[in-house]
Amino acid sequence: MGIYQTVCYKVEDIFIKLLAKKDDPAAVKAKVDQYRTEKERARLQRKEEKAQKIEEQREIRAQQQQEKDRIKREQQEQERREIEHIISNLMENKGQDYSSYEFNEIKRNKVFFQSLAQRVLEPNEKVLTFIFCEYDKSSKQEIKGYLIPTNKRVIFITKNLNYMDKFRYQTIINVNWFKDGLLERGLKIQYGKRRLEFDEMFDQEQMKRVGNIILNNSTRKVV
Repeated sequence: MGIYQTVCYKVEDIFIKLLAKKDDPAAVKAKVDQYRTEKERARLQRKEEKAQKIEEQREIRAQQQQEKDRIKREQQEQERREIEHIISNLMENKGQDYSSYEFNEIKRNKVFFQSLAQRVLEPNEKVLTFIFCEYDKSSKQEIKGYLIPTNKRVIFITKNLNYMDKFRYQTIINVNWFKDGLLERGLKIQYGKRRLEFDEMFDQEQMKRVGNIILNNSTRKVV
């Protein structure tokens, strides 16, 4: 029993003695003790029920969180299978060595890559890799889209499929990458007498992957 409860009981005892002068002290004390015992038992029961309710609510919340986590894992797994299915249909060798950049780009732009396979690629044409960038077509025209080397050619195409440019590997003489600002990188492709420039590439490893694949598939290589 706490100090506060002890003091309260002593004050109650004083009032009880004053109010029950004519009653048997022993009987009065027994009734008071019984009342206090029942009251304390009820208090402890309420406390126990409250603790039990808190524990039940905690378990319910834990179960709800587990269910949310399970659903999230299933959704992530379903999405992963969906992305890998697109990769398998789109990329050479069923995309067995796809990069994390390629996976995440397809995840963000599923409709575009599905349309690319269905509406743009020729029969038996497969994507080797790709990167999102800006094509400096002229000093006054800069176009954002994907630079995509395939097993047949190199394609530059916008996300809405409204603009596409095609380049033959046989005409590509050399490929160089360059730094374009603090975080950006770019590729310069010597295409016959023309110099093609693609910049605003923010993933250096993917840029090198694209550049190397284009260079390796061209018939003329400059070391």
